[in-house]
Amino acid sequence: MEELSSEVPQEGGIIKKLITGKLGLVDTFWGAYFLGGILFNVVIKALQDVNALFIFNMIYAVYILVVCIGVWKAASLYQGKVYWAVLAKITAAISIANSLVMLFALPMTIMGI
Repeated sequence: MEELSSEVPQEGGIIKKLITGKLGLVDTFWGAYFLGGILFNVVIKALQDVNALFIFNMIYAVYILVVCIGVWKAASLYQGKVYWAVLAKITAAISIANSLVMLFALPMTIMGI
């Protein structure tokens, strides 16, 4: 006979919660965006190989795009003071623009286009 599980089904993994904004604005902004960004930048500053630097910058740009989608959605769901949500959305919009430039302009510059 099969035993019943007392575990509550999860809404998805941490990445799904991050992208949907259900991780919360504080955790998404300060954890994924801010601390994650610091970790990426520490590694980028330590890299010496141009190819590794290029690849890691591309990974970082994609990471920031995904995290900024989560920040935007978390800010939309935020129930606290409205100015925190507005500031988070402004930061996300600027970072998205920066990441898109990095994803398109950096490869074009390297290829000499």
